[in-house]
Amino acid sequence: MAVDLLIRGGMVVLPEVCCEMDVAIDDGRIMALGASTGMPEARRTLDARGLYVLPGAVDPHVHLDWPSLGVITADDFASGTMAAAFGGTTTIIDFTYPEKDGVLLEKLANRRHQAHGKAVIDYAFHCYLTDGSPRTLEEMASVVGEGLTSFKLYMGYSQRKIMVDDVTLLTVMKRAASLGATVCVHAENGMVAEAARTRFIGTGQVATVDFPRFKPNYVEAEAVSRAIFWSRQTGARLCILHLSSAEGLDLVRAAQQQGLHVFAETCPQYLLLTDEVYRRPDGHRCICSPPIRSEADRQSLWQGIAEGVISMIATDHCAFDSRVKDLGRDDFTRVPNGLPGVETRLSLLFSEGVGKGRINIDQLARIASLNPALIYGLFPRKGILAPGSDADIVLFDPAKRQTLSAGALHSASGWCPYEGWDLQGAPVMTISRGEVIVERGEYIGDPGRGRFVQRVTADYGMVAAWRPTPSAR
Repeated sequence: MAVDLLIRGGMVVLPEVCCEMDVAIDDGRIMALGASTGMPEARRTLDARGLYVLPGAVDPHVHLDWPSLGVITADDFASGTMAAAFGGTTTIIDFTYPEKDGVLLEKLANRRHQAHGKAVIDYAFHCYLTDGSPRTLEEMASVVGEGLTSFKLYMGYSQRKIMVDDVTLLTVMKRAASLGATVCVHAENGMVAEAARTRFIGTGQVATVDFPRFKPNYVEAEAVSRAIFWSRQTGARLCILHLSSAEGLDLVRAAQQQGLHVFAETCPQYLLLTDEVYRRPDGHRCICSPPIRSEADRQSLWQGIAEGVISMIATDHCAFDSRVKDLGRDDFTRVPNGLPGVETRLSLLFSEGVGKGRINIDQLARIASLNPALIYGLFPRKGILAPGSDADIVLFDPAKRQTLSAGALHSASGWCPYEGWDLQGAPVMTISRGEVIVERGEYIGDPGRGRFVQRVTADYGMVAAWRPTPSAR
């Protein structure tokens, strides 16, 4: 009996090896991997010679249809997931809204309603928490039961009244530990940052170049240290989001060496740009939190990836229209924070990472697919090419050259932080649950075909046990 799809002759990227083999797909799942002689007949065969066959990328940190400073992101679940699909991402994890009032499950229902019928790839959510009240602690169990096995806390943004105090960190982490859930933190010392912000505004230091100065490295590092402390006391699994500083990296490394379940993600902007970006004419568009930092921080983060200390590369895709960004050209307090990036992540990481010898191809698959799936409870359904897993696959051409341009991308934001960058390597086909959805530069899938994915509580063993050897670098 013929299977639905056969990918023939590509270099299949597995967690520890990359080798030529075929991939048989049927009913939306991977049926088998192996030599051509052992593969079944197929209704459609794809010639993947000269291409990498990668697991569909998992972006564990995006913000679609997201409000900030009275405006909504340019990308909703339709345009944002379309951009993701063209970039080789087949699963995203977004967030419920962080309002203080309301029932957690109602917030989830609202976000699922926003995504349903619009998303073209699969999606999941993290749950925001703003307090550790008895009602919230009780509701956390119901949220986990609905497949949201991670909770996000802001350690900053006191003026927006979403910053949590240490009592909340402690109580939420205790509860999360009892549920086997993960606590994710936006690690910035909110009180120190807000005091500096007030001082900068009072002295008129609100130009774009002033932005990174009011939240220097220690604002992040102190919060990372405090979150790790409470993780140690409670046994909670902890993920530091969008890590940006060498000091923060050192703290994560030390925690991992002590055997704590502490993980970190970083983002392409912290690996590829420096604070010199804020001197560009369009530098105000690159305002994000935490700020983009120094060359020394950038190099440290690459080292953290090579060592396996940083487990994931997310995008924190939060794409505001260029016209909205430009309203704060002369005043950083008026700029909604966030960058587009969900479409360019895989190509940037290949060109700047694999292409320049910083990582190898199986490390790319690990940090962009496998580790996010493992840490956030999507594995083994997502993040790996294995029999029984969803057939989420990217055919990636390592020889294809491209010049990044907002006009050629699919985000509705109308701008790109890497405008004009020449890259080598690009996705040429995206397959989601066995269905080819991007081919020859066109989207050919059905509108709104994405599905909500319930996650499970994660086993971190495969992440914690893996550290690359020098030969792997």
